[in-house]
Amino acid sequence: MDKEKALQSVNEIKELMEKSSKFVSLSGLTSILAGIYALIGSYMAVLILGTQPDSPSLFSSMLEANTPSKLQFIVCLALGVLGISVITALIISWYKARQSKQSLFNALTYRILWNFVLPLLVGGSFCIALLYHSHYGLTSSVMLLFYGLALVNASKFTFSDVAWLGYAFLVLGILDSFINGHALLFWTIGFGGFHIIYGILFYLKYERRTTC
Repeated sequence: MDKEKALQSVNEIKELMEKSSKFVSLSGLTSILAGIYALIGSYMAVLILGTQPDSPSLFSSMLEANTPSKLQFIVCLALGVLGISVITALIISWYKARQSKQSLFNALTYRILWNFVLPLLVGGSFCIALLYHSHYGLTSSVMLLFYGLALVNASKFTFSDVAWLGYAFLVLGILDSFINGHALLFWTIGFGGFHIIYGILFYLKYERRTTC
């Protein structure tokens, strides 16, 4: 009996130390919803802009974004998907932190935000520069690569599995940079498919056992 109590105490101490040193308010639902938003954004881009007439298939070629207004629409759509995803992440993280009787905004939260946002700001600035100089081909690759770097950078302060999602984005971004004319396909696979798959796996590994 004493051995069981000691083991329980050790587990409780370990859990407290993990909560104080790592951001544990992540949710698989956040990733799944972000993926769904990205899929909807991709569909809207094709539906409203269409693809170039010589495209072999729906997602495998360049969007017909040959005017400044269409380019502005793509940028606004991408920012809209990002904004909704961030708001969703904050709401779900706040709710999860409240359930575990923790404060969402603390020194650890600001640390993970800084490590996550810094690569995104650099990548976003680079994307703006590419668009400004009319170099559209590598824009999706830059988004995938810097988002992957942001995930790997932030994984030091949360679940280590986040790094594997980052590595997947890095590999996809590198492939995208070598294959021309498939930007929308790679963007959809990464921000849509990868997020949904990771969210499901995250739920099965970390959250299902706590809700059962």
